[in-house]
Amino acid sequence: MRITGFEWDDGNVLHIELGHGIKPEEVEEVFAAKPLFRKTKRNHYVAMGPTLEGRCLTVVFELKKQSFARVITGWDMNQAEKRYWRKQKKQ
Repeated sequence: MRITGFEWDDGNVLHIELGHGIKPEEVEEVFAAKPLFRKTKRNHYVAMGPTLEGRCLTVVFELKKQSFARVITGWDMNQAEKRYWRKQKKQ
């Protein structure tokens, strides 16, 4: 999947920063590091990967026009997500 940019506004920035302690820059680092992508049941997407400092994040986003990602939410991967991500990256 190719992401050409991000759609940020006060709503999604405040949600991930205040609600989950994630900076928009960290989200963008995950996408720059060739994340693992999955499609969700609600027709959103998930990107899983590390930040530059090694923080492993799961990021849920919508794919918008011109391949822009609109971040919905994100969190630090739990142990099961880390195992899944590592296993999928090896394949």
